[in-house]
Amino acid sequence: MTIPLASLASCFQGLIPATLYTCSKDGVPNVALLSHVDYVDSNHVALSFQFFNKSRKNIAENPQALVRVYDPDTMQCYELELRYVRSETAGPLFESMALRIEAIASHSGLRGIFKLLAADIYEVISVAKAADEAGLHAPHLAGPLAPSRGTDALFTLRALQELSDRIHRAGDLETLLDSVLEALDSLFGFGHAMILLPDEATGRLVTIASHGYPENGVGSEVGLGEGIIGMVAEARKPIRIAGLLREMLYAHAVAERARGQGLCPEDRRIPLPGLASPESQLGIPLLAQGDLVAVLCVESRTPYRFHEEDKGYLEVLGNYLAIAIQNTQLRERSEEAEAEARGPSLPVPVAPPAAGGARSHEVTYYASEECILVDGEYLIRSLPAKILWKILREHEESGRTEFTNRELRLDKSLNLPDFKDNLESRLILLRRRLDQRCPDVRIVPAGRGRFVLEPKALLALTEKP
Repeated sequence: MTIPLASLASCFQGLIPATLYTCSKDGVPNVALLSHVDYVDSNHVALSFQFFNKSRKNIAENPQALVRVYDPDTMQCYELELRYVRSETAGPLFESMALRIEAIASHSGLRGIFKLLAADIYEVISVAKAADEAGLHAPHLAGPLAPSRGTDALFTLRALQELSDRIHRAGDLETLLDSVLEALDSLFGFGHAMILLPDEATGRLVTIASHGYPENGVGSEVGLGEGIIGMVAEARKPIRIAGLLREMLYAHAVAERARGQGLCPEDRRIPLPGLASPESQLGIPLLAQGDLVAVLCVESRTPYRFHEEDKGYLEVLGNYLAIAIQNTQLRERSEEAEAEARGPSLPVPVAPPAAGGARSHEVTYYASEECILVDGEYLIRSLPAKILWKILREHEESGRTEFTNRELRLDKSLNLPDFKDNLESRLILLRRRLDQRCPDVRIVPAGRGRFVLEPKALLALTEKP
């Protein structure tokens, strides 16, 4: 092998389709495009077996193959002479390849149709530059499975220390989440990121904090198994996709064929959250003792933006952040109990809305759907909607404006779980949705475990089945 296989890291990111050449025992050649070639070790690669029945038949008869891959930085083509070794339908390699394919498929409503059948392992006999496609003149990017960043490395020990300090300085959950996302941008250059928390009641993931988007997207939801974020939550494993737009075009082409055969209904397509057309996405599950605490997703419009070391560093950060989120929630709950034991605090004065010329809003609660609309526009649903409806009704009946987290936990009508109720995160979500969609109604923290309702408009409350 004249060229080290590990030096072709950028060729294995899936940005440019690879080409697989096989030949039957009778000498009849076949050419097929591959969406991805996976690096296994210094002497082996893996090819995904999905639709290429002719190629598979040829390999069964003649286990020799040639793959042409491209360096997206230089457009240099490399030829890998291969010999088939085995097929894997289980294990870490298969699961990693299948997870990436399933994440792409779910965006186009092809989950369960567009899937990996096997990971075919090939020994690499030789690697050579293709003389007919020399590409651009540029120094080759070397390194074990990642281009070298040299002195421009995004991740440094100093940057990680700064992020750790920010986590320790965060006094509450809201500050913690915002600080981490801001640090991912300022320290590491990840300008578009979001954190989603699981909602046990709905079985979905809800965006609680985001950074870098025109609208913060707080309150948007992703189901388990939907897209990269949903797949990360379901599998509890990280997913990194370097050339998402090309993969999506490939998936949509397969989707059209599947729909033509009646295998995939039109309404199954799931829109991408965040950027409208991301080229790279990296999703990391935030796990603490095996429990899914949250999902962190970073994305970019730049192909091949996230590398293996990015994934490794964010996995370490994710475990640390998951513990920090849990500890913050436990600390806030403990401090709430201490504040409650000290007795009620002084009431916080709230100016009533002006009687003449004041704005007004129609607030409608749909009990069967646990959903609130303001002036006919969707605001929020599930537990945050029930919390808001409770405090709005009490304010209407008695003029009350100050409330405590503890009374919410004790209110049986809200059906908060006894363990891991995530009340703090739901209040953050509620505050941010109001700021975004109905700024005339605010929920303002008023000390540990207390908050104040500040209506700046006249509210007409209506409850419907």
